[in-house]
Amino acid sequence: MDSRLIKSATLHALPPPERELSSPQEAFKTLENAYFLGYVPRPVVLICVGENPLAVAWHMPTNKDPFMYAVAISKENYSYKLVVEGSNFTVNFLPKDHLEDILIAGRVHGDKENKWELFKELKPIKALKVRALMVEQSLLVYECTQYRSVELPDHTLLIGRVELIHYKRGKLKPHKIRYPLHMGKGYFSTNCRLLKVNL
Repeated sequence: MDSRLIKSATLHALPPPERELSSPQEAFKTLENAYFLGYVPRPVVLICVGENPLAVAWHMPTNKDPFMYAVAISKENYSYKLVVEGSNFTVNFLPKDHLEDILIAGRVHGDKENKWELFKELKPIKALKVRALMVEQSLLVYECTQYRSVELPDHTLLIGRVELIHYKRGKLKPHKIRYPLHMGKGYFSTNCRLLKVNL
């Protein structure tokens, strides 16, 4: 075979040479409507809207005085119907040991099955200040009354005023607690190392 053809075939088999990027943006790929790539590890909580428990990873504090907490609930969930009816809710922070039950709360529809009967360990107890259930095994619970809801295309942002906080003594120490962290697409991790920074 002609040596020039061999050289040409070899060059085409090699990866293209690295080149300098003309702009910092070239280091990124771009997508539209790929919300799942926006996930960073987020603690999964159980929201009890009235008596119905629901696993949620989209939640956050929104105000200090008065303390308010927000949760995004899909309009396809039974809990959304309860929100529209004005039900109050609790936010229940659980350790990673209860991930199996948390998954049940996220996959089963509360208008079709009683999730409490499906749970392996989680038990309901009544909240003290709002008409809703809370989870007995929680490390931390916020009892919330509905303050406002913001209607978005496929979710509603439910903002609650925190009326009462419960916590388990000695269980919230940063070096001991392990929350289940949702990373999207069915992947979970947990916080495994404490990093203290002096500010």
